[in-house]
Formats: sequence, C-alpha cells, structure tokens
Amino acid sequence: MGRFLVALTIVLGFAVLSAPLAHAAPGSRWDVVPCASGSKALWLPRVDKFGTDLSCTTEEARSAAVKAAVDSGSPTRMMNVAIAFAQQLADKSLTPESPCVLGAKGAVGEAIGTCVAA
Repeated sequence: MGRFLVALTIVLGFAVLSAPLAHAAPGSRWDVVPCASGSKALWLPRVDKFGTDLSCTTEEARSAAVKAAVDSGSPTRMMNVAIAFAQQLADKSLTPESPCVLGAKGAVGEAIGTCVAA
C-alpha cells in the first residue's frame, strides 16, 4: 500500500503542477455528451494493460474497480489507479469552451467530452 501512495503522490503532483496543454488547438472546444441519469463521467483504471478509460459510470462502480486494482497487488494496475485519479483531478477545471487537443477525451462536468474543432 505504501508504494501505491508514493505513486499516487507523484502522479498527482505532476497533474497539479504541470503547465496547461502545450499543444491545445486554437479554435477547439469540447463536444459534450451527457451521461445517463445516475451516472457520470469517471476515469477508470484498466485491468489488463497500462492506462485508463473514460466511462459513464457510478461512484460505487469506480470504487469497486479501484479496490480490485489495489487488492491485486499489480504495480501496473495500481499505477493505472493513480493515473485515473490524476486525470479526474485535472478534468475538474474543464468547461465546454476550454482549449484542448483535437481528439482528446475528458470529463467535462459530469459528461464525456471529445475535443473538436470549433
């Protein structure tokens, strides 16, 4: 568990202290698709490989996925949890008008956003 907390601290530090997107496309915006009632856009750790996925889900389902990843003891899965938390934190400031990288995905409020040309 200690290694997980160290990894989480490092990733969150990068998310909080990093500069805004250097390659944000001028004239870009977020195309927002709302989630179904009772769910919201949340970053989830992948199970079988490195990375995360953005999905409309519940906090309970996300908590279960995070617990399973941490309980697995897999360094890759635990790093995926840290990355998912960092992405969720970084997305808190997104609005539909925020500059973005074309094709990027993000949690815009409680909806899933895809960056498109304005």
